[in-house]
Amino acid sequence: MRKLCLALALLAIVPADARDFTSSITESAELVPLRPEFKVPDEPNQLFYIQRSPNSNTVIYAAKLDAQGNPQTVEVFWRKFNIDGSKQPLNFIERIMAYGVRLDGRKGAQSLTFTIAALPERKLTLGVDAQHHPQALMQIGSHTVKLAYVYLQVVEGGLLPSVPSLDILGTDIASGKAIHEHLIQK
Repeated sequence: MRKLCLALALLAIVPADARDFTSSITESAELVPLRPEFKVPDEPNQLFYIQRSPNSNTVIYAAKLDAQGNPQTVEVFWRKFNIDGSKQPLNFIERIMAYGVRLDGRKGAQSLTFTIAALPERKLTLGVDAQHHPQALMQIGSHTVKLAYVYLQVVEGGLLPSVPSLDILGTDIASGKAIHEHLIQK
């Protein structure tokens, strides 16, 4: 088991540019759920969530704030909607290779930069909006977007599941339009 964990951890350091995706970006009037039958989570200080094709279990990203309302860190956990709705931590492999977060900023600042393990080339900024609600911002094309959710098309099998496509959805903070980036692995 220890050798397997080490091998998987080494796979996680494959350079981001080694993964090749084709991207298309669309704008619309409102965000549309890609799987309307899946529950939309509503957690305290929720930033965004990730849903996957196999089932309705959802990975949730929530901000932890200090007493002054400044971002401290990002908490990441599962809501097992497919089972009983319970809150579960990520396991080691999920933290290292897929859903874990790496903070690049300093605590106590008004915003922090962070990345998600599976997409380290995509920087996110954790901050607060004008109403003092936490938000995660990212660049999608020429748009600065408040991230709402990510949907992964997952193919299970073999040692690790593969993700042939993913969708990133959010709201352009300047125009208020819904932004949808669809990425397909080449």
